[in-house]
Amino acid sequence: MPLPLSYPGLKCVLKNLETVKRAHIIGRSPCLQKIDKLIPRCFENLHIGKWKLVINKLWITCNEDEVRFKMNRKTFIRQRAESHEEKMKKLINFFTCGRSIIPVHRLCWCDSLFTDFLPIDQKFRVNSLYALFREEFETALSSIDSRSFPLKTLVTSPMPSTIDSHIAISAETIILFLAQTVVTLDNLKKIYNKKVVFQSLYPFRIEIVLLIKYQIESKKATGTTLVIAADDKGFIKKMLQKFKKAFGEYRSTLDGVNERFIPGLPKFSIPINNESRIQVYAIEDPEFFKEDFPYNLIVKSISEISRI
Repeated sequence: MPLPLSYPGLKCVLKNLETVKRAHIIGRSPCLQKIDKLIPRCFENLHIGKWKLVINKLWITCNEDEVRFKMNRKTFIRQRAESHEEKMKKLINFFTCGRSIIPVHRLCWCDSLFTDFLPIDQKFRVNSLYALFREEFETALSSIDSRSFPLKTLVTSPMPSTIDSHIAISAETIILFLAQTVVTLDNLKKIYNKKVVFQSLYPFRIEIVLLIKYQIESKKATGTTLVIAADDKGFIKKMLQKFKKAFGEYRSTLDGVNERFIPGLPKFSIPINNESRIQVYAIEDPEFFKEDFPYNLIVKSISEISRI
């Protein structure tokens, strides 16, 4: 008969067990429930809305009459007599086990009102935050542990009250969903993040060529990597045609760059000063929302010293 796992062994197993599976197992094992609270539960993705929770790959929708669970194309429905708020409270408590600090890799906040079903003293320690609108952004911040900042990634819309905040400015990467049709040179001058991604479901114009000309004239590179993400390769081609017209003399093969370039599209290496230059190229390997925005135009500032 095999020996039972020791506490260090159980801790290692539970800590690395996927959150939904772990909650399912713990809920049926009184023995494991005694040690479960001592071991952090880490969520890869957590989506919070008034009527919906998404925990990793488990979708939970809740209304006044029922709770619907959907995962791996399977749907289960449970009829519950409690109020909507009580149902949501029980769901949150079941998966978080009443912990005060919940580690979450990516938190998506989709409700502008504070969700009353969340415990008042419960905070999320997050790496990435998805909150498109100002109201959602401000509400989410009230439930995020201060040790989460600076964020690894912030996904939001370019509202002044949001992107001018220290939370947005200090984020390593910021992904902006554009509603306006023009991103001006003045807008681009205000960017200080290490990486900024622009995304839009509609055609838009972005004055990146003017930004590079401005940097050449001032001999100052921002050090920010700009990414224009699009669902249409033709949009990327048109952008590169503008670069070709303005910086055709700086076309380059970029032999030392380890990226999956889109074949047939031009690439550029544009000097800014004696210490830095800007590389421009197109790839088909985005980090976020691959299905919606498969084509990326990269405008990357690099140090000449790093190339030696």
